[in-house]
Amino acid sequence: MNRRILTWVVVGALGLVLAQAVQRQLNLVVNGQAQSSKAIVVGGQTYVPLSALRALGVTAAVSGNTVSLSGSPAGGADQRASLEGCLNEWLFNGIWRARATRVESFDDGGLKGWAIDFEVRNATNRTLEAWNAGFKDSSSLTLAFADGSTQRMEGNALARESYEAKIYNAAIPQGSGVTTKLKFTSNRTDAPTKLLIEMDTNSIKQKYNLAFSSPNPSLRFKLDCTK
Repeated sequence: MNRRILTWVVVGALGLVLAQAVQRQLNLVVNGQAQSSKAIVVGGQTYVPLSALRALGVTAAVSGNTVSLSGSPAGGADQRASLEGCLNEWLFNGIWRARATRVESFDDGGLKGWAIDFEVRNATNRTLEAWNAGFKDSSSLTLAFADGSTQRMEGNALARESYEAKIYNAAIPQGSGVTTKLKFTSNRTDAPTKLLIEMDTNSIKQKYNLAFSSPNPSLRFKLDCTK
């Protein structure tokens, strides 16, 4: 048997051993989005590809025989596990359907910053008071920038007008929705890359005995891509 044939025999044998070691293949969903890659079960342990970790914002690097993972994902210390989508893409957490459609700068009476066109719809069969159904005060809304820094929505008149009056303090009937411009005062001239909206999972159960369908119902919109 020559060397080339022997090499192919060894490679084939290793592939067969690996295939036999894989007990199951699992469909993979990251932040509510189905992935083309699979998770596998080997020896009772479940393994996911590095691409899935990177989709969650984990920094992964391979050097020689070492895989290095960082638990401080790009997007700043305020980044949270969330449902994620691009501009014009509807996200659904079992209670609310929401989407961001546009990002633009504004200058409102000397107050400058960034405005996000935002729409949210009540997907349940009853009227919901937003403040009792997951939405939190204006400090739960955050913009993230390409350099990893973040900017929370300030509790000023613009926040009260664009978020608190339109969404947080609103009672939204079943099947109905609200459209508003979320305004963040900021001196940044570079456009934000993400909008993060943190959801409260406790109030909705106490008030309505409802629960979100996602274990991570907070919303993250990527403002630098469009669907």
